[in-house]
Amino acid sequence: MRIAFLLDNLSGGGAERVILNLASGFAAAGYVVDLLVCKMKGELSDRIPANVNLVELGAARRWRGVLTAFFVDPGCIKPVLAYFGGTTRLPGTFKSLAALIKYLKLRQPKALLSALPKSNIIAVMARRSCSVATRIAVGVHVNYSAQSHMAKKENEILDNYMLTLIRRYYQQADVVVAVSRGAEKDVRDYLGLPGEQVTSVYNPIATRDIPALCAAVPNHPWLRADGAPVILGIGRFAEQKNFPLLLDAFARVRQQRDVRLVLLGDNAAAEIQRSLRQALNDQARRLGVEADVDMPGFVENPFAYLSRAAVFVLSSDHEGFGNVLVEALLCGCQVVSTDCPSGPAEILDNGKYGELVPVGDAGKLADAICRTLDAPKEKDFLRSRGWEFSVEKAVDNYRRILLDEG
Repeated sequence: MRIAFLLDNLSGGGAERVILNLASGFAAAGYVVDLLVCKMKGELSDRIPANVNLVELGAARRWRGVLTAFFVDPGCIKPVLAYFGGTTRLPGTFKSLAALIKYLKLRQPKALLSALPKSNIIAVMARRSCSVATRIAVGVHVNYSAQSHMAKKENEILDNYMLTLIRRYYQQADVVVAVSRGAEKDVRDYLGLPGEQVTSVYNPIATRDIPALCAAVPNHPWLRADGAPVILGIGRFAEQKNFPLLLDAFARVRQQRDVRLVLLGDNAAAEIQRSLRQALNDQARRLGVEADVDMPGFVENPFAYLSRAAVFVLSSDHEGFGNVLVEALLCGCQVVSTDCPSGPAEILDNGKYGELVPVGDAGKLADAICRTLDAPKEKDFLRSRGWEFSVEKAVDNYRRILLDEG
C-alpha cells in the first residue's frame, strides 16, 4: 500500500522533521512511502530516510502555476488578483501543482499527508483535478487565531491571500489533522470546519537514535561539566519565538547568579532572521549581559546541547505543538515554558513535567527559571514523559486516519 507525504522544502523546521519521522515510520511498518518535495533545499536535505522514495516535484514558473490553478478551480483567481494588485507579482503558491497532479495520476497513493499551508492547498487542488481516490489529509502545525492576532501590517496582503485559500481548500480535504488538542479546537473554530472533519495527533519526536544523539559531545566550551549553568533556547529567529523575552528574563536571573544563555537558531541567511538576531545582540549589550550570551545558529544535533543544559526555556507567544519541549524532556533537561496556545500545557501535563508561566511576563519567567535551577526534577521522570511522543504511537494514530479506519 502506497502512502505519500508532501513538503514545500526541507528546511529545518518542526513540521519538516515531523514528516520525515512519519515517512520513515510508515516505511518501517511495511508501507511503500513516497516523500514528495516541491523544492529540494534546506538544512534537512541530507536527512532523507533511506527507506522512502524521494520524489522531487520541481517548480514551474509562477504564471504557469497560476494558469494550472485557474484551470483546476477558476474560483482561485479572485484572491490571486488581489495578491497581484497589492504586490505587482504573481504568487508562487501553485508552482508545483502540475507536477503533483501528474504524480497522483501516475501513482495513485492510498493517502497523501501534507504539512504546511502551501502544500496543503495544492494537495487538495491536485486531487480535485484528477479525480483519483487518494485520501487527502492536511496538517495544521500552528495556532491560526494566535498567529493572526500577532501578524504584522506589512504581511497583511500575504496573510489575507493565504487565509482566503486556506478557508477555501481546507474544507475540501478529507481530514484536517492538528498537532495538539488546542490547535484542533482552534482550527475548527477559526476556519468554521465541522467537528467530524478535524482531529489531532501529537507529533512523533521520540526516535530510537535519541540516546546516541544525547550522548554526543557538543562543540561548545560553555557546556563542560564544570562550567556555569547554561540556559538554552532553540528556534528560528522569528517574532513568534519571542527571544527578547527570554533575554530579558535571563538578564534578571544573571543579576542573582552565575549563568549563561545559548540560543540555537536556523537559516541565518534569511534577512528577517539576520535582523532579529542583530536586535538580540543589541539588547544583550543594553542589558549588560553580552559576554554571557552566545548564538551559534543552526546545529546538526541539538540533543547534545539539551542533554547538558541546566534549563531549556520556550518563550514563544504561540505554537502549534512545541516539538522542542519533547526533545528537551527526552534528554532529561529541565523545562520552563510560556503557557502559550497551543501545546506546551498538553506536553507538560499542566506543569507536572515543567513550569508554565504567562505569555510575555519576563519577571515570572525569570522566577520560574530560578526555581527550576534550585529544585530540578528527576531526569528519568522527564525522559519517561518524552518517550510518550514516539514515532510508533504517531504512526499508529495516523494509520487509522489516513486509511479511514475510524
